[in-house]
Amino acid sequence: MSEPSLLRELTAEGVLVLTLNRPETMNALTGEISQGIQAAALESKTNDAIRAIVITGNGRGFCAGADLSGGGPARRNGGEPTAVKRSAFTDRVGPGPMIMALADADVPIIGAINGAAAGAGFGLALCCDVRIASEQARMGTIFIKRGLATDYGTSYWLPRIVGIAKAYELLYTGDILNAEQLLDVGLVNRVVPAEKLLEETMAFARKIASGPPLAYTYVRRNAARSLDQGLAANLELEWSHQKELLRTGDAAEGFRAFLESRQPVFTGS
Repeated sequence: MSEPSLLRELTAEGVLVLTLNRPETMNALTGEISQGIQAAALESKTNDAIRAIVITGNGRGFCAGADLSGGGPARRNGGEPTAVKRSAFTDRVGPGPMIMALADADVPIIGAINGAAAGAGFGLALCCDVRIASEQARMGTIFIKRGLATDYGTSYWLPRIVGIAKAYELLYTGDILNAEQLLDVGLVNRVVPAEKLLEETMAFARKIASGPPLAYTYVRRNAARSLDQGLAANLELEWSHQKELLRTGDAAEGFRAFLESRQPVFTGS
């Protein structure tokens, strides 16, 4: 029996590790992978055992993009191109549900970018809150080189991460950036040796997982909403969340720990 195309492991510390597991295709996205990622993001809203999510790939690639094996840019006998059909999704559904589930997840999402992330794989990487890259990481939009625009949320997240001018440059050229270039433009938070990627990422994820889960949920929501609403609306949102958090056991523990000069132990209560 073959292994699943998306591996899941929930550690004792509450880090849910999702590993794209199609190394022979450099982890090209399929419906099974996309649905598994979407399900994990939705589960973060109901399963208190999940405190952080790590997304990575098995083998040389993080994600080479959508799987086109179901009928990519083929041509009819007359030479005219047929419509592109991506096996990862039907035309009716598209990638929206997975991308929206990731955006609406209740826990921090960390990308361990082990290799190439292109096209849809680039979009998936951009959905992560923090990206830690291997020295072997390569990322780029690619879409324009296939005669396409963008999808998988790329045109939403890219300008917000690197600024509109740099985003246009990357979208227009489709250039692939190496790890050093990714760090320079702010597409990744740090670059580490390939053999230490998971070690470094899991250390960061465990640090996040030990923090106050309710506060992380609201921090994530506040930051996400700030991108699309004015200051007044964001101030109102922040304060409504803060009032809720001030009534939690974790907030009481945070203040007690400060007064007692010790590290807090947060339980999500």
